[in-house]
Amino acid sequence: MKITTIKKFALVSAIAVCSSSVSAKELWSDFSITAMTGADYLEPFSGEEDDRSVVTIEHASGHTWGGTFFFMDRLSNPDEVYGELNINPTLYKPQNSFVKEVFLGLQTEYGSGDTDQNNYLLGGGVSLDVPGFQYFNVAYYRRFQDDIGIEREDNNQITVTWGYNKGNFRYDGFLDIVDSTDTMFGKSEGGFNFTSQLKYNIAPMLGLDTGRLDVGIEYVYWKNKFGVDGQTEHNPNLMVKWHF
Repeated sequence: MKITTIKKFALVSAIAVCSSSVSAKELWSDFSITAMTGADYLEPFSGEEDDRSVVTIEHASGHTWGGTFFFMDRLSNPDEVYGELNINPTLYKPQNSFVKEVFLGLQTEYGSGDTDQNNYLLGGGVSLDVPGFQYFNVAYYRRFQDDIGIEREDNNQITVTWGYNKGNFRYDGFLDIVDSTDTMFGKSEGGFNFTSQLKYNIAPMLGLDTGRLDVGIEYVYWKNKFGVDGQTEHNPNLMVKWHF
């Protein structure tokens, strides 16, 4: 399927969801700003590591028709922007089941600088009732990729997301697994990106009632980063995240 077709499909789907949401109820929403810094960001094409700082804005919401998730990263050294938008209309909600929800997966990825691309993902997934977890989702996507000037072919992705709360502690993250794909220079290797955050809410200690103020660590293990065989990022970051 060509990118132009996917663009049209994504646009029509977004319009349809927005139209249906006019009479739909918002069940919850969350907005946050994160600042983090780390010293082990890997540039896979040179094999060098460098310091980088990142500011991220995120918004997530749940509705009677489904859910949305958006984030945008602003990275330094060099300056780049990367973001994703997910729209997940609910297809089916079983009763008294380990599977809480079956959803459609519509996702776009945007990047500038070294990550200059526009990708469109189409798939679906399930929300699972895992004891102790606030959420635990598993999804499959077909990636309709921007060829980024190297005739990169489409491929497949499996995504797992989770969130676990215990008092003021929170552990959440994602795992993206992609298979290999062909380019004009040869194969772009499959790999995976495991990113998780362990945080503690210090807002009660400071007497703040505006929302969670989390401090903690993000750790990234990214095997074959950007499809470069043998280039794996091990990257801890210090972080502060404020929910409004």
